[in-house]
Amino acid sequence: DDLNYIVKHLCNLNVEPLQKRVMELGDMGFTKEFQLQNGNSVVIAPGVVEKIKRDVTSITLIFSSKLADKIYHMPWLDDWLPMLEKFVLGPLGVPTNQIIRMQFANMPQGSDIDFHLDRNAWVGSSHRVHVPIITHPDVFFLTRTQSPIEDDRELLRIKANVGEAYEFNNAMPHAVHNLGPSRVHLIIDWVQSPIDVNALINVKPGEICNNRRGNKTLQCAPSDDSRIMNEEL
Repeated sequence: DDLNYIVKHLCNLNVEPLQKRVMELGDMGFTKEFQLQNGNSVVIAPGVVEKIKRDVTSITLIFSSKLADKIYHMPWLDDWLPMLEKFVLGPLGVPTNQIIRMQFANMPQGSDIDFHLDRNAWVGSSHRVHVPIITHPDVFFLTRTQSPIEDDRELLRIKANVGEAYEFNNAMPHAVHNLGPSRVHLIIDWVQSPIDVNALINVKPGEICNNRRGNKTLQCAPSDDSRIMNEEL
């Protein structure tokens, strides 16, 4: 069967410089506490998302509202962008002004992402690209080839080595099980047309942005503002 509607290999990239930098951060560098103390901002997603991805930590560089009508640039983006443009975005032909979401996603040893499918308008309007930065054979990235999330008849395992970039249809049910050491992917969601500059929002260092269910946009506030953690904003 033609599975290009689910997963499609794009190209092989040299990500060694990125890998070295990510390894220097280690698992600690992905924690909310480390990022807030070192000038980044973080996105929290109370409820279903954090339960599904309970063990995953991430460094968010670009995020979007659910409708993708607001695009949030995080403080660390400027620092990472030259390396990303040289080794990933340039070779892929993806300009920064067409990226609606971009993150390094870290799965520590023994972590799981439960079966789920990504929803909201931004999913249908974008292409998702995975770039493995740190990986190994004991990562099981599974997707169903049929839409129902409870259907176990057709499971596909997606295998990719370091630097093997691929596009994945994240509207399909998928899950990840990491039976070995930490795994890190760079995940990029991009759209066909340039983003309106009026849609861009620069998030301030040290802010926590709440992406709770029901809010169409992020609610950002300084990390010492108790309302942001208590979902009162």
